[in-house]
Amino acid sequence: MLKEAGELGTDYIRTKYECYLRLSKLELADKITTVFPTLVVGGDENKPYSHIYSGLPDVMKWIGLIRWFKTDGSFHFIHAKDIAQIIRYLVDNPSSQRASRQFVLGQKSLTANEAIQEICRYFNKKIYFQIPLYIWLANFFIVVFRVQMAAWDRFSLNYRHFTYQNAITPATFGLTNYCSTLSDVLKLRGIK
Repeated sequence: MLKEAGELGTDYIRTKYECYLRLSKLELADKITTVFPTLVVGGDENKPYSHIYSGLPDVMKWIGLIRWFKTDGSFHFIHAKDIAQIIRYLVDNPSSQRASRQFVLGQKSLTANEAIQEICRYFNKKIYFQIPLYIWLANFFIVVFRVQMAAWDRFSLNYRHFTYQNAITPATFGLTNYCSTLSDVLKLRGIK
């Protein structure tokens, strides 16, 4: 857990952090299985879109510009259906749980540059060269364009590598992943 989540996080992030701390102090803490989903994608016409999933079409409009930049950062993502598969498996197979009973849910980590490359391949956009988007340059654009940033957003911009060892997917338990790649994410979201 990042202490900054409790200090700088949005209300949502801060309350999750506080809940985790309180759960660990309960008498039955050793019986609680805790899951930490990474960036969640998913939703459809019958289920609400996740925050990231709902914003994808707007961000993809900028891929023609984004492809000219490279940056330092990395992340995991996981689809809501894959989260549901994992939860169902853990409920149906309590003996399969590891001693820690804590799981980070996410596909293999991706760098920001790998993500840009995969998205460009999906849209058949060539990358001829890329300009490094250094942190000082990002900060310059933030000042020049007067971008409002919450404390958590500022922390995330500087932290940049939200990756974890041993993140799990349905495949970890011998199941089939529903959504394994960013191309899958775009396809499932209906972005062409």
